[in-house]
Amino acid sequence: MGTEGYFAYRYKGNFTHEKHDELLNKYYLGKYYRRCLACDANPSGHGQRFANAIPRSPSALKQWVSDKMKMLDNCKISDDEVVHPDLPDDDSLDSLEDDDLGYELSNDIDWTSMTSFDEFTYVVDLDNHVFTVNGTTHLKLDNMPPREPGLGIYFESEDDPEDRSKIPEIPSEYRAKEVNLWPTPNFDVKKRQQQYEALDSTVTPATEWGAPVWNQLTVSQRFSIDLTHCLLNKYSAKAALAYTPHIRKSIGRFCWNILCAATPSVPLSLEEAEEHPESNNLDRALSPPSTNYPTARFVPYRLVYDLDSKPSTVSTSIYDTHYCWVRDRFITFCLRLSDPAYVAHEIELMVEKIRLRGHEDCIGIILSSQQEMIAVAVDNGLKSTRKVRHTPVLTINPDPTMPGQASEGLLLMIHLLSPLFTTRQPPWRTSWPHQTPMSWNWPKLPVEVLQRIIRYSTTSDYLSLCRVSKSIRSVCLAHPRFSDYTILGKIHGHKLTYTAQFVLDDAPTALGLCWKRPRHADDRWDAWGAWDAWDAWERTPEELESTQNEESDDDKLTNDRRR
Repeated sequence: MGTEGYFAYRYKGNFTHEKHDELLNKYYLGKYYRRCLACDANPSGHGQRFANAIPRSPSALKQWVSDKMKMLDNCKISDDEVVHPDLPDDDSLDSLEDDDLGYELSNDIDWTSMTSFDEFTYVVDLDNHVFTVNGTTHLKLDNMPPREPGLGIYFESEDDPEDRSKIPEIPSEYRAKEVNLWPTPNFDVKKRQQQYEALDSTVTPATEWGAPVWNQLTVSQRFSIDLTHCLLNKYSAKAALAYTPHIRKSIGRFCWNILCAATPSVPLSLEEAEEHPESNNLDRALSPPSTNYPTARFVPYRLVYDLDSKPSTVSTSIYDTHYCWVRDRFITFCLRLSDPAYVAHEIELMVEKIRLRGHEDCIGIILSSQQEMIAVAVDNGLKSTRKVRHTPVLTINPDPTMPGQASEGLLLMIHLLSPLFTTRQPPWRTSWPHQTPMSWNWPKLPVEVLQRIIRYSTTSDYLSLCRVSKSIRSVCLAHPRFSDYTILGKIHGHKLTYTAQFVLDDAPTALGLCWKRPRHADDRWDAWGAWDAWDAWERTPEELESTQNEESDDDKLTNDRRR
């Protein structure tokens, strides 16, 4: 009986953005009519009473929703927390209203996502016609789960409150697939659409950008796809909640981790992670040296740590770190691209940013927290003959129709982020030099000998060899590196496991990789892996035999989407 929580109605829950003291601040109009549940807030208690009060008859439900809207339009609003009355089990929601108490008007959405096992929140969302539990489970008002056995079996474990392994999944027919809780754009949608249309851009399918198909990928490209799928598997569900402020403040870090993983042939250094635990080891390999601190690496601070402050207009400052360069690609992140208004907004901003920086020709990548991407190409950008092309919105999540393979969006992203001079230019740039992978005039040493020298090189020597010449660099980047291991190929049937060769050993070994969880995993922000890093260990034959046919991250993502 001691479980606490909240109950609320959501009604006219639009979100607005206002300017204050020249800084953009987001204000959520108070549209949650909330009451505190002092006790018995578990799903089998108050949660079930609220669910029982929702009419199952379509005509009765329509009238019930209308009555609730009228009630909220005229209800008493309190500045203080309102405690919901604790009444017997057989009382319906209508008898629990007690209009004299009124409701507290909440100004945000964060409170709906409880993180404690002894707290629950319930929202009757009259805008989206759903009944929401703990901010993430959205049940259809017109197709609620049966009153028997009730909600409790889907949220509570009789044996261990923290053990959800034995709790059944709510059948899909009761769950709403799409619920709009996103804030409204912080820019003039009509004006930005006009500016986008003025670009006279061409929507170019992903197939016309020169990306390879699955069976043409290099070892390094497939390795990057595996790393990306691993991170998507861990964090895409949390990223889907980016409409809440406490999640949205961390999506820059999520996008940065995806960008790093999707950049092929970036050497991963275990020693670097151990010496600098506060830094993701990918950052230091991907980012250019800092101009102020030559031994440090530059990370675009606002892009990664303060994406929510991204201005709605183009900044002319050269220090605007909401954009960055990776392998000659202009990169930015955004909240989402499923809304056409954001597509027009982000493309127009990127094209204008490229013009202001004086770039004649450029290819950019817009990556969203919702695992979407758009590629943008500008040709003759400083002339009247400027041509802008961009892809449609592409997902980087695995395609359920292609088990074990990457989606069209991720294939294109991997292609555009591959090392320079190793990939083809887009077909419309056929007159450009280096439109095909370059054929190098190799040094006198045979390629096989050079490959052996590189494989026996320590991490520091390997990084030095990468800087000797383009021809030697191309051999170095042919196979990905993890610390002093050269990744030779994937061992199928095992999750993130590869045939690898250690610098001091002629015999190949099985190398397993994982994205390390933070020690303080209960912290809300570190659940994104803000301080995590890739780790590896040699797997024994016995371990491989016991884990044969374990589900890979891309298979898990595909199966989750099918369900």
